[in-house]
Amino acid sequence: MSLDPNDSRPKSVQVADVLRAEISAGKHGGGKLPPTRDLAKRFGIAGQTLSNGLRILVDEGLIFSAGNLGYFVAKADQESAEAKPDVTEEIKGLHSQIEALTQRVAALEERSGSVGA
Repeated sequence: MSLDPNDSRPKSVQVADVLRAEISAGKHGGGKLPPTRDLAKRFGIAGQTLSNGLRILVDEGLIFSAGNLGYFVAKADQESAEAKPDVTEEIKGLHSQIEALTQRVAALEERSGSVGA
């Protein structure tokens, strides 16, 4: 589905309508939306216009932002406000794991650098 150039509504509203329809049809399966760069390219719009469209869906509670991880469809069987804390905690846990792995990699690189010296 693409945007209608003859539609008088703002492109951000059209984007929200298209994504809302896709979410209702289960296209995104309660999961992550495509990256914003890909969505902007798909619709042929500027990133800010896409952000405005996504904000409409966030305000409706249909999707939520997980920061740098992107946008996710809110669970249909729960209020989005209830779903956010669960995801937020999972994200915090993942960030902790990434930090621990980053430190381990740095330590291994340091050791391999001192072995070759």
